[in-house]
Amino acid sequence: MKPTLDSQQLRVFVTLGRTLSMRRAAEELHLTPSGISHCLKALEDDLGCRLFERTARKFALTKVGRELYTEAHRLVEDMKMLRTRIRVWQDWRQGHLRIGANSTACQFLLPATLREFRESFPDYTILIEQCTSRQAMRMLTDEELDLALLTDPPEIPPNIVGHSIGEDDLQFIVNPLHPWAVKRKAVREDITRGKVIFPERGGNTAALIETYFREEGIRIDPFIEIANEQAIIEFVRLDMGAGILPPWLVANEIEQGLLVSLPLGRRRLKRQWSVFAKKSRQFTIAENLFVKICRNVFRELDHESAET
Repeated sequence: MKPTLDSQQLRVFVTLGRTLSMRRAAEELHLTPSGISHCLKALEDDLGCRLFERTARKFALTKVGRELYTEAHRLVEDMKMLRTRIRVWQDWRQGHLRIGANSTACQFLLPATLREFRESFPDYTILIEQCTSRQAMRMLTDEELDLALLTDPPEIPPNIVGHSIGEDDLQFIVNPLHPWAVKRKAVREDITRGKVIFPERGGNTAALIETYFREEGIRIDPFIEIANEQAIIEFVRLDMGAGILPPWLVANEIEQGLLVSLPLGRRRLKRQWSVFAKKSRQFTIAENLFVKICRNVFRELDHESAET
């Protein structure tokens, strides 16, 4: 008996053990039936035992064959996985990345992140899917996405894990001529009566804001609801109401005196951002770098807004 088993003979044995058909095994492995028969005989001779019962009406694994099949199947799958990993190691700069992101990330975070990512992985194909957190969790579970860049949802499925990239504060953003800007604060009574522009209900940010004001004992009836931060910014510029946004989103406008940021109340409202993936996923070099760049970009944006 040889000290090691022949990998080709094991592939033939596993395929034959699964199909129990010389013809179908030959088609799958792109061999002739006689080639399959030759490999099987060589393996049986090497092991010194029969692996299949072969009669005119029956083709089935023997007891030894059934025991070997379990181990051989695992070995063949391991060899396939190893070949895939070797191919990835050889072509680590090439590949594709499917990213899910909410509208804020698509408009303000991904452009800077992917510009830097391209410097290390210029040949990567990037697919971006704008989606809600609920849609992203489903697509990650179904492996339709590799990663998702989002604010943390209230509930995260047990098979999904978030890799934190940072947190921001939500504040009132108003026109410099708005009464709250003149007072330099939003008075509790004014908030109830004020025209507040809300993110669309049902999203993570809207849920955070609603919970915050409910705990503060302040009732808010949104003047406008819209799931587009850029539109909220435009409404505020036109002095149509007060938006609720993170200051980093409008850092340039605040610096130029076009907009003013004000605290929501006595305590801060923090919002967590993360890159989400399936728990079982082993990150590639590219995916690890993407998360790292996301952190750096978010930190820089939030730091710049803190300085304004």
